Amino acid sequence: MDPLTALTSLGFTEYEAKTYLALLRSNPATGYQISKEAGIPRSMVYEALGRLVNRGAVLTLQQGDTTRYAPVPVNALLDNMRHKYEDAIDVAHETLAHYETLVPLDQAWNIEGRDAILSKARDMIGGAREELLLAASDRTLVDVMPQLQEAHERGVRVRVLVSGDAELGFGQVVRHPQAESVFQQLGQSIVVVADGAQALVGGTGAEDTAVWTGNRHLVFIARQYIWQEMFTQRASERLGRDLWAVLTPEERKAIFGE
Repeated sequence: MDPLTALTSLGFTEYEAKTYLALLRSNPATGYQISKEAGIPRSMVYEALGRLVNRGAVLTLQQGDTTRYAPVPVNALLDNMRHKYEDAIDVAHETLAHYETLVPLDQAWNIEGRDAILSKARDMIGGAREELLLAASDRTLVDVMPQLQEAHERGVRVRVLVSGDAELGFGQVVRHPQAESVFQQLGQSIVVVADGAQALVGGTGAEDTAVWTGNRHLVFIARQYIWQEMFTQRASERLGRDLWAVLTPEERKAIFGE
């Protein structure tokens, strides 16, 4: 991520970000000098400077009729922003607590985008009390590893079907062969079942979608999918060619995709 994007992701406008970065490169500076360094119109520089001063990102120095500007050091700025954000979150929790409502889980709710999907997965894992079933790729497993570790430590039975070589170190782990994962297009898929009460099924790509539900019939199907895949892989590992020999071509194709 480049510096400009890093600042705009924190709520800076493009002109504010360019102005602050220009000051980091050369300071103290007048509005005219900043305009030249940042490559933006002088009128927009002064507007951006005013907002940055109010934000606590820029300091001013008055010398006669001339105002010069300097940036607040990066670490100090980010620490200040973090404290303000955390304080705002605390206030929002208190203010909005009585608005909390229960989402009807018997419906199937669409979730869009990787960040939102992973957020829901982490929330489900964090709320599990007894049993947690997860089917995911290496990359997705890494994304939810802290929550899985915490679930294991509070006594939740963790069972994972992973398509790849990621190490878990706890719980029951069954590996889905890479060739089968590619064949079945499971590379970015995710299935989470928490306490047999709710399920998340979908993908974890940037533009993927997922479905979250507490409908008992859909949850049952998602749970059985993971159990069946885990059983199939464990049976295949233990019986090897003996299992292969007793299967018909149609059964092999249905189970292994071959």
